[in-house]
Order: sequence, then structure tokens, then C-alpha cells
Amino acid sequence: MIRISTARRLADVFWPAFEERDGAVLLAGTRVTSPPEKFENLAAFERFFGHTHLFDEFRHAIPLIHDPEWDSDRPDAAHPEFAAAWELAKRIGQMWLAKLGQDFPNRVFRVYVTKLDDPIIHFHSVRAGERPWISDTEAAEAVARDELAVYVSRRPPYVPAS
Repeated sequence: MIRISTARRLADVFWPAFEERDGAVLLAGTRVTSPPEKFENLAAFERFFGHTHLFDEFRHAIPLIHDPEWDSDRPDAAHPEFAAAWELAKRIGQMWLAKLGQDFPNRVFRVYVTKLDDPIIHFHSVRAGERPWISDTEAAEAVARDELAVYVSRRPPYVPAS
């Protein structure tokens, strides 16, 4: 059994509070260190400040291995606990999409879950004239390799700028 306080903290990870600030949707309480004007568009701003590294939220025993391509130590993606983290991150991505849709029913959102060296959940609003962080076409190969998941609250009624 887990403690109530632990369950409450997990609820905040799975079903977070979001807030709107100056037209941008962010995780509630996010400390913004750069203004939106420093980014390509508002979607890029939201995605940069609207993400969570799964390994920052949970303890794990995944060993580090050296990655010569990045010349750094990274969690071993072949470890069974990494596979469990990846599946958990994808579920959290779906929960975030549902929560964003509930909190902001008149907006369209894209939620991305990236595998890389640490599963990360990202999101941003979809706006006319703004390019998404990763288009469906750009995502297709990584999605097929199960290295990326993309969830969209509903399809936008326009073609985003390429």
C-alpha cells in the first residue's frame, strides 16, 4: 500500500493543474524564465515550459550506460524498468490530453511523449498559422519505432504552416 500523501502527489503527476497566462497554457506554478517573444511562436513557448521528465518524478533503479553518440551516460533503455517507464509516460500523455481538453474545451492540443534518454511528456496548444512542434508526417517514423507518441485532442480544421 502507498501513503495517502504519495497518492496525492501521483494524482498531481497524472492529472495536473494547468493555467492560462497571457494566452499560453502552462502547468500550474511553472516558473517561466524566458518571455514568449524569445520563441518561434506561442506553441514553442508552451512546449518548452509545458513538459515533465518522468525520471524527475519517480525513483528508479535503471543503470546508466555510456552513449558514445552523445558522449554521456544515459539510462539503459533495454532495462525492464525503462520499458515500464515508457509505457507509464504514454499513459500519462493520454491523461494530460484528457485534462487539457476538460480544462480548455475550446482549444486543440498536441501532447507528445518522447523516449530519448528519459521519457518526457510535452504539450502545446494548436493555433492557426503556428507550426506544431512535430507534425504527424515528421513523427511517423519515430511513432512506428515506438520512440514517440503523439496525441491530439481533435484534428485542427486548417493546414498548419510548414
